[in-house]
Amino acid sequence: MAERQVIKDHARLFPHPNAERLELCKVSTFQLVVRKGEFGDGDPIVIAPERAVLPAHLAGLYVNADTGASYLHGAEKNRVGSVRLRGELSQGVILPMDGLEEAPFGEDLAPLLGITFWEPPIPISMAGEVEPLPVVTHYKQHDVEQFGIYASEFMPGEPVIATEKLHGTQGVYFRTAEGQWLVTSKGMSRNRLTLKQSDTNVYWQAARNTGLFEQADAAFLTGELQIFGEVVPVQKGFSYGQQKPTVFIIKVIHEGIRLPRADWPQWFRDHAVPVLYEGPFDESVLRNLRGGMETVSGKGLHIREGIVVTPINPRFAADGSDLGVKLISDAYAKKETGEEYS
Repeated sequence: MAERQVIKDHARLFPHPNAERLELCKVSTFQLVVRKGEFGDGDPIVIAPERAVLPAHLAGLYVNADTGASYLHGAEKNRVGSVRLRGELSQGVILPMDGLEEAPFGEDLAPLLGITFWEPPIPISMAGEVEPLPVVTHYKQHDVEQFGIYASEFMPGEPVIATEKLHGTQGVYFRTAEGQWLVTSKGMSRNRLTLKQSDTNVYWQAARNTGLFEQADAAFLTGELQIFGEVVPVQKGFSYGQQKPTVFIIKVIHEGIRLPRADWPQWFRDHAVPVLYEGPFDESVLRNLRGGMETVSGKGLHIREGIVVTPINPRFAADGSDLGVKLISDAYAKKETGEEYS
């Protein structure tokens, strides 16, 4: 998911693939589903994304006028959630523009509005002692965004690769120029925190079980190196046939440059998320791939979460984000609660 912030941006509209009376609206890197004609391209709009906790005067705005029931989540009915409307994800709520006409575009307005963000409780195996990230030259975040508002970024017939999206937790592994390995999670990485070495932490366990540090040091002798991977099994019902924490590689960045999968050393490709498709960009083909069963175990033990689509030659989208999009399977979407840890 995009970085959690309350953001003001100019709306960009796209067709909804399954509903004539609805549109997709891009606000920063977030996707909303809105009524057709409700906004025009370029209109200013402010969004509070999922997991935003609204103060009472804002939370009271999101109530069904007929039933009095709140559209928000949490015990106090003040937490923003996401919802799927005709199969497309809407990632937040639109805030009133009153008083925000002069607010800056592209900056986090959460402090100004008294909005905070909720995080799900962290399981013991994923927690640990933390310390600040040291000063490093090349350090990135990894996210994939919604297909609907980024599909037009792909050129017709552009060579792409579609990998299976695993339902685990993102591990971030960074080797400094001096050879020190830093380990963290997606959430902690956002806060520039790393996890101290631990025998019980799942991110450290997964790297050691897989032999990640030794193989990476052998393949990349010098320079800063960052590896993003999906650690499984951690989510209930999604074991992928693994008996102990294991990391499946998603992305490799060496000296600040993202490497195409074809340029990864063989060990990295052997321990990567599975490839389901490689060929020209074709929306209908890709949408058909998002469903089915997982392929990691080779036994189809449970449903597939979805797919991630990236250009074979990595590049950026027009808004500067690393171009990578996700298509979630209908079966997984029905199970998703919005309270999963990432």
